[in-house]
Amino acid sequence: MAAISEDRFVEVGGRRLRYIEAGQGDPIVFQAGLGFDASADQFVPAMRILGDRYRVIAFDRFGWGWSDRPASGYSFEAWTESTVGFLDALDIDHAHLVGHTLGGWIAALVAHQRPERVGKLILVNTAGLNPTAPTPPQNYKLPDREAARRSLENTFGPEFDVSDAMVDEQMARMERPGLAEAYTAVLAYVNDPAMRKAFWLPDRLPEVQAPTLVVWGADDRIIGPEHGKQAADLLPNGQLILIDQGEHIPLARKPEEFCQVAAEFLG
Repeated sequence: MAAISEDRFVEVGGRRLRYIEAGQGDPIVFQAGLGFDASADQFVPAMRILGDRYRVIAFDRFGWGWSDRPASGYSFEAWTESTVGFLDALDIDHAHLVGHTLGGWIAALVAHQRPERVGKLILVNTAGLNPTAPTPPQNYKLPDREAARRSLENTFGPEFDVSDAMVDEQMARMERPGLAEAYTAVLAYVNDPAMRKAFWLPDRLPEVQAPTLVVWGADDRIIGPEHGKQAADLLPNGQLILIDQGEHIPLARKPEEFCQVAAEFLG
């Protein structure tokens, strides 16, 4: 399996973004979802496998992980520009994009708006099809240590041993100044009905020409697999794969199964 790099940082649009990478070959860029603990680290199990064949890169959007966390400025325009800017900063002209939930929504928008920058697209339990966001902004409070551990265990599944060091790192991220305010601002934005309508994926997926693999946990109870079928049906070059026991994040809970279908799709 490929070795994952130490944390690396690059400035994009005046913001410092953290990323990790492994391997060589055609670049695959991963982007995580909405969760308070979403970060590049969620992709490490899959990156170790795919890094034997590809250059795999995962970055923390601004507002998440170890990237800069401004108090405001969160929008789909900013996130898509930041994704393209990240490619520019790493001198990547053309990449395959993998996005989970909110990251999938953003990746699909990049494929729609900047198709020349995208090879193939993998949307994992993508948001942008469900009419309401799963986490409301009202009275949101950051979790304590035990809740943070449970969230990590839910992300990686029962077969993965969540270490104290992983929980320590997650708590250190949450202790950074401004997290609660920034995350509340994000939740308010993604829950705004006008915003969801303005960037609604069913209006855009029929125009996305990139070959697209839609991967979904067959038992996802947060964004149901019916949305995966909807996405694949709307895409001109889309196909759907359901992963048993993948739940809401199959590429972390079932990395071997995910990497097998991803490699077959990417070629």
